[in-house]
Amino acid sequence: MRDAIQACRAAFQALASGEVIAPPRVQLVEDDRTTLLMGASGAVGRIAKVVSVYPANAARGLATTTGLVTVLDPETGHTVGVCDGEVLTAIRTGAVAGLATDLLAAPGARVGAVLGAGGQAYTQALGIACVRQLEQIRVFARDRARLEAFVRRLGARLDVEVVAASSSAEAVTGADVISAATSSATPVLDGDLIKSGAHINGVGSFRLDMRELDERTIARAAPVVVDLRESALHEAGELVAARDAGVTRPSDWIELGELVRDPSRGRASEDEVTLFKSVGHAVQDLYAARAAIDEAGRRGLGQLLEL
Repeated sequence: MRDAIQACRAAFQALASGEVIAPPRVQLVEDDRTTLLMGASGAVGRIAKVVSVYPANAARGLATTTGLVTVLDPETGHTVGVCDGEVLTAIRTGAVAGLATDLLAAPGARVGAVLGAGGQAYTQALGIACVRQLEQIRVFARDRARLEAFVRRLGARLDVEVVAASSSAEAVTGADVISAATSSATPVLDGDLIKSGAHINGVGSFRLDMRELDERTIARAAPVVVDLRESALHEAGELVAARDAGVTRPSDWIELGELVRDPSRGRASEDEVTLFKSVGHAVQDLYAARAAIDEAGRRGLGQLLEL
């Protein structure tokens, strides 16, 4: 996770510097089933990615996020490697939340909260724990059996007290860092329960009809940080709804790359509630996939495929 956060930091710095080409991604949507097509090109290479998000797979005992990321050589266009899209997406999403938390959360943050119990939620916990010395992480998900299994798995991974909360309210009340990683169409976070000085990551929603954060959360947040304004305006349902309600203005949003280049634009006081709203960006896949492929080569890992 530490390496992935470093890769995301370099990715958004490159994006802010105009060193990366990444056209808007294509969404294929039918009911709650979404397939995303995206690509990016920069000095480290090129990637082409297809990823599908099918929330109903959870009831089938299947992964809700699946996909494939193809890494191309920047000079020849030849395939350098292929990464599991489910794993890479989860890691880079946790890493970008870790990066935002590092830039925005109070230095003394000790209590974390995670809403959700899927693969994305797991790496959210890893990401925030990587950049702050958390003493406790509270987790809430509606499926109790899944929640308890998640807590056991996360507790075995981290040297942090991990507890199963009985409600979203119990998880977030008093928490210093909150990460929401659900596929909910209605808010799972009550802005009135957020303590002064907390930092929030919202990473689960990526369509205009999805909501994880309520308007009160967004109204309280300053600053509001996004991957890219253009992406947020096309895909961040809660931010667009809050804009339409007059709660927030896109001109006030800060892009993550801008914050990486100038961290002074982040938290201005201990009492501010800060928010990072992510819908994901191909630049994360580009830098994370390239780093993973390079590290696999150094370690002699992976499989050589004849195509």
